[in-house]
Amino acid sequence: MIRTNWHTHTSRCGHAVGTDEEYVETAIEAGLKTLGFSDHAPYRKPFPRQRMDFETYPEYKESVLALKEKYKDRIDIHLGMEVEFYESQWEDLKTYRKEMEYCILGQHSVYFEETSVYGIKDPRDLDLYTDMIEEGCRRGLCDYIAHPDVVMWAYPRIDDTVRTAAKRIAEIANRYRLPVELNCGSGVKYPKKQYEDGERWAYPTRVFFEEFARQKCPVIIGLDIHDPTLFLMDFFLDRALSVIEGLDCIILEDYDLVAAAAKRKKEFGFI
Repeated sequence: MIRTNWHTHTSRCGHAVGTDEEYVETAIEAGLKTLGFSDHAPYRKPFPRQRMDFETYPEYKESVLALKEKYKDRIDIHLGMEVEFYESQWEDLKTYRKEMEYCILGQHSVYFEETSVYGIKDPRDLDLYTDMIEEGCRRGLCDYIAHPDVVMWAYPRIDDTVRTAAKRIAEIANRYRLPVELNCGSGVKYPKKQYEDGERWAYPTRVFFEEFARQKCPVIIGLDIHDPTLFLMDFFLDRALSVIEGLDCIILEDYDLVAAAAKRKKEFGFI
């Protein structure tokens, strides 16, 4: 079991369960030393069951910071957020970047509420998805790239377009000195899916990690927790690790993401 997880949601997003304190208590029970909360960023337009409401943002901060203080002698807790890059939401994104200890970039749509990554099948949309990741990184919005291969959820085959996207994301990560994530969330929580070229987990996708290994991109394991009981299970972690078996991936086990975030925020003018 890993001892650090930066990818943890709360019930505010509408598709997670449990209280904030249950996440903390169960993480401690599981032996975690560092717990980062990174719920889905709220925007002014509500999107039930996908992200927290804009009005709950102050309470999210207050709750996590209170738990950080309460449990400071038992576990290191940090306040973060999972963001997407959307030009139309940039003013709020800048606020989150300044106020959060860290941010992870999990791009769920190509444009704000348009072209969900879970339905992408067109190479042009795959290119646009990669463009959004690049722009978010270029602007210093994030401290690691979450589930970079989530776009493979519905993509029908591993082809040259996919290999090009993987290569580009590896290059982006290295250019901006960002780790990429081996995600242990929905991609391995459901049975393998049948695609045009065979059966595989929706994500993680091995071809991406072949490229990450080749370009020596550091990799962070993210449990992507939406239920505190999952801290006590290695089942999905083991599935994700099986995808990269035999690859020479650089796994970061004791990476100080908050220190790296503080440096990056200063570099990009968010402090």
